[in-house]
Amino acid sequence: MTEAPTPGNQRPANTPKAGAGFDALVLAGGRGSRLGGADKAALTLHGQRLVDRVITAARSAGANQVVVIGPPHAGTEADRVVREEPAYGGPLAALAAGIRAVDSEWVMVLACDLQHPLAVATALRTASGMELGDGALLEDEEGHVQWLAGYYRTAAITTACKRLGDEVANAPLRRVLGELELHRIPVGERLSDDIDTPQALATARQSTKPVEPDDARGPGQPGAGRQASAPPTPN
Repeated sequence: MTEAPTPGNQRPANTPKAGAGFDALVLAGGRGSRLGGADKAALTLHGQRLVDRVITAARSAGANQVVVIGPPHAGTEADRVVREEPAYGGPLAALAAGIRAVDSEWVMVLACDLQHPLAVATALRTASGMELGDGALLEDEEGHVQWLAGYYRTAAITTACKRLGDEVANAPLRRVLGELELHRIPVGERLSDDIDTPQALATARQSTKPVEPDDARGPGQPGAGRQASAPPTPN
């Protein structure tokens, strides 16, 4: 049933409410080629596996359930683990597998190697107070969008993945996410850093000062909520 347009200054029917429920997808099935083939999800930072730090952050942000896409050992702390087809088929194949495992209207999509997962998840929760089309994602200070730090409408991803079918294997995320109507959430320095090289891991382990969640510029602040059409170089 189609809802009638909402008059006045009330929130349109197709935008999330501040307390709207969401699920979280954590992508943890990569080969770790830039880390010499290391299992990124199993690497530890400050005494905790990278993937578990992200799972904890998603739950702290209010996720109804957390689904890990990757090998079984990566999701021991998650609510559910699924595997992309084929295995190591790339992030878009993982996204397609994960989106079939959720049932909330909105989904938070996170990489397993985020250096500051709680700050990222908190920043993305600002999207739930925005008037969105298909979702929102973080944008670093250099203008690069972070596909795997996003808050997306589940139906939009589902439709796009079904349209591609088997072509999701080894395809870039922009094949789906680049076609969506997304808003960018500008974030401060380092907030969206990931750990995909030995140097990045060493730097993260030496760092003792966490990035604060309020390093994100939320709704109403300069630069917040810009549409992410034709985004620059993706991750």
